[in-house]
Amino acid sequence: MANPSSSSSSHPITEEREEVMVSEKGHTFIKTHFLKPIATSSVAVAELPRQRLSVSSPPSELLKRLSSAKSLSGFWVAERRFVSWVGKMEALHEPTWRKAGIFEAIKASTYNITKNPSLLLSVSQKWCPETNSFVFPWGEATVTLEDVMVLLGFSVLGSPVSDSVHSSEMEDAVEKLEKAWEEKKAGHDMVREEPWTSRFFGRGDLEHEAFLVLWLSLYVFPERTRRSISKCLVPIAVRLARGERIALAPAVLAGVYKDLGQISGRCDGKLNLKSLLKLVQVWTWERFKDLRPKPRDIPKGEPRIAQWDSLQQRHKNVRLRFDEFEWRPYTKPLKNWDPLRVYVEEAKWVTVDNSLGDEFASFARCVRVSQLVGDGFVESYYPNRVAMQFGLAQDLPGLVTRHGDFTEKEAWDDYNKSLDGLKLYMPSRLASGSVTARYRDWWVKETTETFNARNRFDDDAVSPKVLPLSQVVQNLEKSFTATRSSMRRLANKDKIGELAKSLVSSRWKMKGAQEHDEEEEEEEEEEEDNMTIAQIRSRRKYSDADKAGGDVSEPLGKRRRKFQVMDSDDDSGSCQKLASVKIEAKNEEYDETASNIQHKTRQICDDDEVDVNGDTPGKESMIVDEAKKAECWLHEAREKKRCNEKRREDILEKLKLRNLSIKEKELKLEARIMEVEKTLGKIRESNTRGNKIKIEASA
Repeated sequence: MANPSSSSSSHPITEEREEVMVSEKGHTFIKTHFLKPIATSSVAVAELPRQRLSVSSPPSELLKRLSSAKSLSGFWVAERRFVSWVGKMEALHEPTWRKAGIFEAIKASTYNITKNPSLLLSVSQKWCPETNSFVFPWGEATVTLEDVMVLLGFSVLGSPVSDSVHSSEMEDAVEKLEKAWEEKKAGHDMVREEPWTSRFFGRGDLEHEAFLVLWLSLYVFPERTRRSISKCLVPIAVRLARGERIALAPAVLAGVYKDLGQISGRCDGKLNLKSLLKLVQVWTWERFKDLRPKPRDIPKGEPRIAQWDSLQQRHKNVRLRFDEFEWRPYTKPLKNWDPLRVYVEEAKWVTVDNSLGDEFASFARCVRVSQLVGDGFVESYYPNRVAMQFGLAQDLPGLVTRHGDFTEKEAWDDYNKSLDGLKLYMPSRLASGSVTARYRDWWVKETTETFNARNRFDDDAVSPKVLPLSQVVQNLEKSFTATRSSMRRLANKDKIGELAKSLVSSRWKMKGAQEHDEEEEEEEEEEEDNMTIAQIRSRRKYSDADKAGGDVSEPLGKRRRKFQVMDSDDDSGSCQKLASVKIEAKNEEYDETASNIQHKTRQICDDDEVDVNGDTPGKESMIVDEAKKAECWLHEAREKKRCNEKRREDILEKLKLRNLSIKEKELKLEARIMEVEKTLGKIRESNTRGNKIKIEASA
């Protein structure tokens, strides 16, 4: 809580009241806790996040830019010489780094996050710059100061980045470093990493400051295209070298917010990405377990980000899998990594003051609506829109003054308001948030309009299927109707005689229909030159779905899987709320049923000759109706299987957490027993010594 502004507040950030909440069991009226500000009426509700219906650049072009070796400087790899320099400086200056709040951040910068442009593009195109949040059909989520603090190790407390040095000694150090920078720049357009390292590594009394200048230039506020040293960061390095705590986290997060706005399509010009976007990729891995690679074991004493060191993405096509969101990943202990003290076992109210410790003051900054000051710009921070990420309940978010009305100084004063005396509710680390009934109604109403509008446009940035599961099922049923209509139209073509003969001879394999499809594919290839990637994918997907439903000779199991692939584009996370039962033992029964239906279909086709007009009186509708019933039954059973597996995973996760807790208690008990044994040993030794003295005295 360094250098707080003069204003103070005893008002709580959180509010406690009874409210109608939505749960899996229905509506319940309970006492719960919310993040302020909260809307008191429908008029005071903050705007719903909305995404543009079109973007300035097609995804293929954006992906090409993000894949460029010169882009995304926030992913720069820690070279071997830098890691060696970190080890040397850590041995000499660890206490200073801890005092300045940069120890964890420097350690985290030595781990390399492998850039995944496809993942970044997919999640960034769900970004809403007006609310600085990702918009999913199931709700809002965002990268918060908590993520910056836990994953990258930057401090949310301290003085502003823009402060100047405070003494003549610090001014002299700044002058010497700037002079060295000018010497290295002579004859060049920039100062590169290698000559700067060679100049100061193991030399001079300014080695520590020079190291911090390098660290800030490459791994905190990197330049856009090349690994170069920034002269403007010299004063910050000098302040840090003297143990001054600087709030780097809000400046880093402001840059991330700004760059996400550029990628999401708000910038028509050239991308100018300079922030630590590796934070967004690691945030995605932490939150979406279906997207993450298998994490590594964290070495003892290393930061949490070490588990993602140099790992590759599990899935290439990440557009379809933004579900199963993990709201509070940092409350769970990992091997060699313990959660912060703020993730308490039992919920409680605390009053923030100097005696409480920096961790609780940091958490208060993380959950407070404020302004984030970047390098010449200001971004708004709205944790009240994502209260469930902090274990609190979500209500209608209240209106907040926009950052456009703030100067950088005013924005910093708003961020740095005093926390002394502030009342803060700390939820249990096992608490899972929920939403109010009115929030649920508001979200469903507004997002239905938003996503329907997006679906009417061929938005390159978003998959066309962002509908709830019920609508997906309705669309699946419509696809069968469309298939029947398509079959009837084919029967009335000029070449109907040839088609009818092929149906009889090849058991409904429709060679004429395939020829018709090939002609359409040739026309599509000509049209695709002027179409976006998302439009091409969407068009081909629905075409494939029609083909899957139209081939009656194909086994129902295979056709079912085709429709599942088509419908997997729904990222609504519906499986989070579905009940389920196991059906693995019934797979053979399903396959047998599908085989029987297929056999009946073929038998009817063999027994009933198709006339020259392509009519099979009364049979065609019977076949399709029977197939439709079987498909619906299989669909329902497979949904139950999926969701039962989800329930099983949740149970296993809870058991894993319980086992970890038991193991932790066992270790503490063993340590206590060892201490007791050690104490008993000392007592025995003391008694023996006393007895020996008595014997000698009596002798």
